[in-house]
Amino acid sequence: MRSINIFLLGFGGVGRALARQIIDARQVHAKRNQLQLNIVGMMDSTSAIQTDKGLNDDTLTHILSAKTQTGRLPIDQAQPATAVTAFPTNAIIVDTTASDAAMPMVLAALGASAGYVTANKLPVAGKLDWWDVISHSPARWETTCGAALPVISTLNTLLDSGDEVRKIEGCLSGTLGYLSSELEKGTPFGDAVRTAKQLGYTEPDPRQDLGGLDVARKALILARMLGYRLSMSDIHAESLFPASMDGLSVDDFLRQVDTLNAPMAERANALMAGGKKLRYAATIENGKLSVGLIGAAPDSKLGSVKASDSIVAFHTKYFSDNPLAVSGRGAGQEVTASGVLGDIVALAKER
Repeated sequence: MRSINIFLLGFGGVGRALARQIIDARQVHAKRNQLQLNIVGMMDSTSAIQTDKGLNDDTLTHILSAKTQTGRLPIDQAQPATAVTAFPTNAIIVDTTASDAAMPMVLAALGASAGYVTANKLPVAGKLDWWDVISHSPARWETTCGAALPVISTLNTLLDSGDEVRKIEGCLSGTLGYLSSELEKGTPFGDAVRTAKQLGYTEPDPRQDLGGLDVARKALILARMLGYRLSMSDIHAESLFPASMDGLSVDDFLRQVDTLNAPMAERANALMAGGKKLRYAATIENGKLSVGLIGAAPDSKLGSVKASDSIVAFHTKYFSDNPLAVSGRGAGQEVTASGVLGDIVALAKER
């Protein structure tokens, strides 16, 4: 039985779901891979817990309960996050945050041969210098482009086989997929946005979804894997609201979003001419990346998928007439955590 140390960077919804899944899968990992995942610490935005021996399952359960109930790591075990000046180099660092503040320590740990698994898009869609280090380290980032959907691993397989990836296109936001489907039905844009927020499909501020930056980051990661030396500044993501609404409070935005009903209906109808399906999509081709609303042929991969699902279609030398597609549920804490755990096990087996 091999023991692999794990340090959890971030202990929010995904991080806690991951810890629970590690506990629940103990027997599976032991039987299938002769592997013991040993959580040696975790850090959230304010505090941290570290131990050389690792945390047993009873202690982990106590920490999970405390964090869930209070929003903080248990005070009797935690130290300030600022007390952590370096990440363990004999471990796999698992990043489920939405911040790049810890990147200097992550890069230092990678330089000392630590492993790295990230669900956080910011490091791999951030500075090209970061990408260069991460992509040449023992690292995995499957869940940055569709939760547990095997998008990254599929692209790696295509590239490793020597296939020529000529174009990638994808719908990478369930939120924007839902809004597209509502616009297809003729639902006023403002009503669709408010309903999406009530259903929990959007971030607390829906503009974080409507701006398209999350889709752009996911697509940028795929473009970089193809060798395109692009940064976020090279990408124009079509925003579904004007910049003049940036300064509004969330409540004011939700009240004024109805002013977009007419222009959004006009744009949707133009793209759906000839029976096309409305999709918010990213396209990567010939060294360029575009992100925005498109009209997709109904019998195409993007046009035929359920609008609220994520899909990535790979047009390659060997998959030219019928592109290779990966589709399904591309969001959610539990499914994202399961994808992270799959990355951890795969990396642990390599190490």
